[in-house]
Amino acid sequence: MGQLGRVLRSAIGMIYWKCRYGKRFQTSIVQGFDHLHVELPKEAQISLGGRIQNRGNLYLLGGQQGKMRIGGHVFFNTNCCVTCLGRIEIGDYCKIGNNTVIVDHDHNYRNTDGEYLTGEISIGNRVWIGANCTILRGARIGDDCVIAAGSVVRGEVPAGTLYYQKRQTELKEIGN
Repeated sequence: MGQLGRVLRSAIGMIYWKCRYGKRFQTSIVQGFDHLHVELPKEAQISLGGRIQNRGNLYLLGGQQGKMRIGGHVFFNTNCCVTCLGRIEIGDYCKIGNNTVIVDHDHNYRNTDGEYLTGEISIGNRVWIGANCTILRGARIGDDCVIAAGSVVRGEVPAGTLYYQKRQTELKEIGN
């Protein structure tokens, strides 16, 4: 399908999501979505900037009173999932690699203060997130950062930072 067909199909999708969720789903009609899946319970909200694109499946999942804001000109590669029970903000001009998970909550296995523990996620402008990354609750990524493939991010990543994790490969002989 050509670019015009993709934009038209995406516009029809945006109209569908606007009709289904009303004011809780704010977006411009001009998007480049391919296989967008949205779930918004009663009080959750999603706000999308213009000209967001994805390749393959993209899941935007709200829960409870979650507020998700994604800036303009953001690209999601294949099979990304953003799940928001509290607050997630993604800035403008970000590139997000395939199989990336952004989740602002953990299950509270002790279950003393409710089922979930939430923490705000903030991703700045012009951030590049490599493939197979996980962005956890409480992560704050500054502007102009690069998150290396396979990283797990929690806590603060200062602006202009290359974030990666050193890994050591271990080889063990298998005994018979």
